Amino acid sequence: MGQDKSWLLLDGRPMIEHVLAAARTVAERLAVIIHPINLHLELYQDLAVRWNAEVLFDEHDYRGPLGGIETALRQCNENEAALILACDLPFLSAEFLQLLRQIHQTETCELTVPLDEAGRPQMLAAIYAASCLQPVQAMLAADELKARLLQERVSTRCVDFAEYAHLRNADCLLLNVNTPDDYQKMRG
Repeated sequence: MGQDKSWLLLDGRPMIEHVLAAARTVAERLAVIIHPINLHLELYQDLAVRWNAEVLFDEHDYRGPLGGIETALRQCNENEAALILACDLPFLSAEFLQLLRQIHQTETCELTVPLDEAGRPQMLAAIYAASCLQPVQAMLAADELKARLLQERVSTRCVDFAEYAHLRNADCLLLNVNTPDDYQKMRG
């Protein structure tokens, strides 16, 4: 995109606020993970104050989402889990996240990951048990940076599209913004 997607406006609000609004309905604590040298640090700090969240610094340079996942998991107590959401998923809904949480809490799995309509795992809209920390750290140490590979190392529950297709706007819940064209389509 050439810019920080968090601050792209959708319906008059930065995308990250859409994500925080949905997350707030299921998460006991909110945190935003950013690189320690971020041009928008003050914006993130102001955002954290407004949303009663904290700003956490990703200690992993150029390690992709897996570094942020590790940062979040380090904040979890032994019996907790982290809901990991990308900042560019503005159509997430409280109902969808509540469904994921319910599945994660009632089934014995370490990772609960939704599959989009095409059957692709959405690792940045998933719930990670604290027990995922060591496998994530091992992946980082081995330079295996594709988050989806974690599914091979921990007990995983994939949530098929059919399981949440009944939710309002189900086909849009996992739409993210990767290009300027994606952004224009979302705004259109």
